Amino acid sequence: MQKGFVEEQLQGIVERVTYHNVETGWSVLRVKCFNEHEAVPVTVHQTRVFAGATMKFFGSWAQHPTFGRQFKAVRAEEQKPATAAGLEKYLGSGLIKGVGPKTARKIVGYFGKRTLDIFEERIEDLLLVPGIAQKKLAGIKTAWEEHRMVREVMLFLQGHGISTLFAVRIYKKYGDQAVSLVQENPYRLADDFYGIGFFSADKVALSLGIALDSELRIMAAIRHILAASREQGHCFLTSSQILARIRELLEMDPADRLEVYLHSMERDNLLKTRFLEIDGLAAVPCYYSKTLYYDEQNCAAWVRQLCVPIDIDEKKVKQWLQSYSATQNLQLSAEQHGAVAGIASCRCAILTGGPGCGKTTTTKTLVSLLQAMGLTVTLAAPTGRAAQRMGEVIGIEAKTIHRLLEYQGGGFQRNREQPLVLDCLVVDECSMLDISLTAALLGAIPEGARLVLIGDADQLPSVGAGNVLADLIVSGVVPVFTLNKVFR
Repeated sequence: MQKGFVEEQLQGIVERVTYHNVETGWSVLRVKCFNEHEAVPVTVHQTRVFAGATMKFFGSWAQHPTFGRQFKAVRAEEQKPATAAGLEKYLGSGLIKGVGPKTARKIVGYFGKRTLDIFEERIEDLLLVPGIAQKKLAGIKTAWEEHRMVREVMLFLQGHGISTLFAVRIYKKYGDQAVSLVQENPYRLADDFYGIGFFSADKVALSLGIALDSELRIMAAIRHILAASREQGHCFLTSSQILARIRELLEMDPADRLEVYLHSMERDNLLKTRFLEIDGLAAVPCYYSKTLYYDEQNCAAWVRQLCVPIDIDEKKVKQWLQSYSATQNLQLSAEQHGAVAGIASCRCAILTGGPGCGKTTTTKTLVSLLQAMGLTVTLAAPTGRAAQRMGEVIGIEAKTIHRLLEYQGGGFQRNREQPLVLDCLVVDECSMLDISLTAALLGAIPEGARLVLIGDADQLPSVGAGNVLADLIVSGVVPVFTLNKVFR
């Protein structure tokens, strides 16, 4: 609950379901309250709500700019209908397949206030009602059992601090197994639902009685720590770094068990390990989230595939550069001349240099040369501002990498199976590339295409994990053309 938030309660009978979104559970209800003279609008996330249901809502009153005063519920509890009329409306509202208003009237007329007790304890007695035979009873029993299960799951989840919004999503994904799955491992909520992180799942776990020092909790914390490390720019952490973060996060010290947990998690494919030399020391185990591990592995493999030389007519390239320089009234330095000619002979290359060293002029010349060679050139950059500047300077459209890869619905539409259509891709401001975006970009480059990466490794580091441009430069695998002469 938010600080300063005062929770209120509202209880009444649902007169009408004004709106219900099947996917999210978002509902707008018209509720006749027991302590209000008129029906009031109530908004809540709920799997299923039926007219006639008696509900208790927890939340607060708010003033909507269009619809006026309404009650915004953060959770809701279904209760037994308070009146025979409410019970009749409840049963006949579509709650139970095979029970319409007429059948509901017959059932309530026969059993009266005992109707819900009959449904809960002696549902076979419905055969006493005229018009209900064995076949119809079977359908009613199935529908009622489903409704009861939904109600029990929602009450369980909300009882352990899960909001109605997430309770709806959890039920839709887990179904009738929701309670058992959450009880077995509440930390799975952080893996399966965007918006539920480790801290929320941990509250549920502790509410369920999970021990503060349980193996389940510590392993979940390790996964959270590895995933969160990308926010600090890290692809991996050592065991000592993980231990320090666990001490801070959980206020406990599992040093005597940590290595056992890490090995167990690697065996169960919950994390990945790579042995690396750090600060000149002998190779030590470094622990990765699986996504970052495979992003790094794929980047290395795809870069190696790209790094093959291309045969070009060096004499014709030299002649073209002389002609281009004369036509554009341009005086290229020896470094710039060598960079353009060298990159033209590579399938993958890096152009780097500090501010004022002529990267922009060199890039513009390179693009013109590649076009003169009959290649289609596509320009891209990590940010909108960098793409706009690149396009203005070079004279052809440049896209953000996300737009180029057609990002939508939480993923890229362009990938290994659906690659880009281009001959050569030139990417600027590559110091801002993190490992995941680089993996997505490399994975979408078609076979036989060229890639040129441009940037200053000392400028604008990536927000995400990895130090891609700097690592590629020192790798010795990718040809690097460095501009050192300052023109400013």
